[in-house]
Amino acid sequence: MTRQLERQFLEVLGSALREHDWQWTIGPRLGDSMPDAIATKGGFTLIFETRFSAQEARSFWILDLAELVLRLERAQGPIGGSYGILVTDAAVPSRLAAAAARYPVEVRRCFPNDPEECIVEICTLGDALIGRHRGAVTVEQAELFGDSTISSNKMGVAASGNLSIAASGVSYHSMENAPTDQLSQDELAKRISSLTEILGPRHPSVLSLRSELAQIRQSEEMLREVVNEQLSFLGSDSPDVLDTETALATLLNRNGRYGEAATLYHEASRQAADIYGPDNQKSLILLNNLASVYVSMGRTREAAELYLDVLRAREVTLGTDHPDVVLSRNNLANTLRELGELERAISLFRRALDTCTRVFGNEHPTTLTVQNNLASAFVEAGDLQRAISLYETTLEERRRFLGPDHPETLTSENNLAFAYMESGDINRAVPLCEEVLSHRIRVLGLEHPDTLSSRNNLASAYIAAGDVGRAITLHEQVLEERSRIFGPEHPVTLNSRNNLGHAYLMSGRAAQSAEMFAITLELSRRVLGDDHPDTLTAQGNLGLALEANHDFGAAIALLRKTLTRRMEILGSSHPDTIQSQIDLALAYAESGDFTEGIRLLTSAEASCERVFGTTAEKTDWVRQARRRLLDR
Repeated sequence: MTRQLERQFLEVLGSALREHDWQWTIGPRLGDSMPDAIATKGGFTLIFETRFSAQEARSFWILDLAELVLRLERAQGPIGGSYGILVTDAAVPSRLAAAAARYPVEVRRCFPNDPEECIVEICTLGDALIGRHRGAVTVEQAELFGDSTISSNKMGVAASGNLSIAASGVSYHSMENAPTDQLSQDELAKRISSLTEILGPRHPSVLSLRSELAQIRQSEEMLREVVNEQLSFLGSDSPDVLDTETALATLLNRNGRYGEAATLYHEASRQAADIYGPDNQKSLILLNNLASVYVSMGRTREAAELYLDVLRAREVTLGTDHPDVVLSRNNLANTLRELGELERAISLFRRALDTCTRVFGNEHPTTLTVQNNLASAFVEAGDLQRAISLYETTLEERRRFLGPDHPETLTSENNLAFAYMESGDINRAVPLCEEVLSHRIRVLGLEHPDTLSSRNNLASAYIAAGDVGRAITLHEQVLEERSRIFGPEHPVTLNSRNNLGHAYLMSGRAAQSAEMFAITLELSRRVLGDDHPDTLTAQGNLGLALEANHDFGAAIALLRKTLTRRMEILGSSHPDTIQSQIDLALAYAESGDFTEGIRLLTSAEASCERVFGTTAEKTDWVRQARRRLLDR
C-alpha cells in the first residue's frame, strides 16, 4: 500500500515537473543504485526518494540520498549538477533538519492525500536549485562569454568585429542566473531563522545558509560578514570558509573587479590544495576559475599555463574522456585562440569535439558548445565557410532541442550573424541580429545584460550595412544603460564607449570619436592597466581617430606604441598584432611616407600568409593595399 501511494505521488509530481520542462523518469538505474525517480533539465539532475507511512524521519534516509547525489556529481563533473529531494509524510526532528542543511539534500514534508501545495513548492524549488547551481562558485566556465568585444580598430573591408564569436550558453562561472525570486529568498531566510533558534547564530549550518542567501542576493556586504564570522569561529582551514571566499571572488569577478577576484581565487586555490590536496577536483576548479579571471585581466599567457596545468592533472586523475577533461581542453583552446595560437586552438577543439561526439553524442549540450567554439576559431583563422557551416548546424540542433528562445539558441544566432558579417553577407546578418534582439527583449526584458549585448551587436551590424546613424543611436542608448546599471568604469561600459567611438569615426565625426576614445583609454588604463588587450585596443583606436583628424604625428606615435606592446605581449603572429601593423602602415601612407607604409604592409602580408593562408580574404586585402601604394 505504501509503495502504491509513493508511486501515485511520483506520477502526479512528474506531470507537474514536465509542465516546467523537466524530463522525468521513475525507477531509473544510476550505476548500482535505483532511486525512486529523477528529473533532468539543462544538464541538472534532481534525485527523488519518497518515504511515506513512517512515524519519524531517519538520518540514514538523508545520508544515503546525499551519498547518491555526490556520486552522481563526481560522475558528471561541473557541467551537470545534482541535488536530492526527500519527500516524506513523517515528522522531521530539528536535528535532522540541521543535518540536511549540510548536504545537497532538501527534505519536504508532504501528505499523499493532499499533495498539491507540496508539488508546487517542489517545482519552484527545482528551478531555484538550477539557478543556484549556475551561480555556484565551484562550477567552472565552459567557454568565454560576452557578446560584444572591444576590438574595432580594423581598416579592411570586413565588418568591424564588435560581435563575440565565442558566446555559447554554458557560462556557470557567473552568477547572473542565480535565483532572485522572493519566494526562494523568503524560504531560505525562514530556514535560517528556524535553525538559528535551535543551533545558535554561529553554528556552521547557520553560517553556511547565510552564505547561500548572500549568494542568491549577490550581496558583497553579506558575504564579507559571513566569511569574517566563519574565520573567527571555524578557522581559516575550514571548507566553509573556502566556499564563502570563493563565492565572494565570483561576485567580484562578475562586477568587473578582476584584481580583487584574482587575489581571492589565488588564496582559495592555495587553501583548497591544503585541505583537499592539489589534484582534488575542487582545487582544480578553483585554479580554472583563477585562470578565467586572468583572461579578463589580460594575463592571457598565465591563464593558458594554468589551464594546461589543470588539463594535465585531470587527464591523470580522471582519464581522457571525462567531462571535466573535455571542459579543460575547451578552456585551454579558447585561451590559445585569444593568444592568436589558432592552429593549436583548432587542434584542441577538434579533439574535444571528437570526444564529445563519441562519449555524449552529437546533440549533447557540451558537444554543441565545443562545436560552437571550433567554429569561432575557424572565423579567426579566416575559414569562414567552414565556420558558417558549423554555426548553422549548431543553431539548427539548438532550435530543435532547446527551442527558439533558449539563451544558447540565441547565442548561436548571434555568432552566426557575426560570421555572416565577416563574410560580407550583410543581408543575412542584419535580420538575424534583429531577431536575436527581439527574442531577448521578449524573454529577458529591456535591461538584461544579454539584451544590451544584442542592441550593441545590432548597432555593429548597422555599421557594416552602412546605416551609421541608426548605429550611433543604439550605441548611445546602450552606453547610457550600461553606465547606469554597471557603473561608468565597468569593463562592459568601457566596451560601449569604444564601440560608440568607432561609430562616430565611421560617420566622419573624427573629433568626437577622438574625444570618446581618449576618455575610454584613460579609464581603461586606470581600471584594466596599461597592457590589457582592451586598453591597447582603445589606444590603437585613438590613433586611428587622430589619423582621421590629420594629426599624423600623434597618430603614428600611438599606433607604433600599440604595435610595439602587442609584439612584446602577444607576439608577431597574433591577429591583433598583424592589425596593428596594417593600421600603422596606412597611417604612414596617409602622412605621405609611402616607403615606410610599403615596408610595414609587406611585413603584414607575410604575417597574414603565415597565419591565415595565402588565399585568405585578409591576406588578399593587404596584398592589394600594398600594390596600390606601389602604383602611386
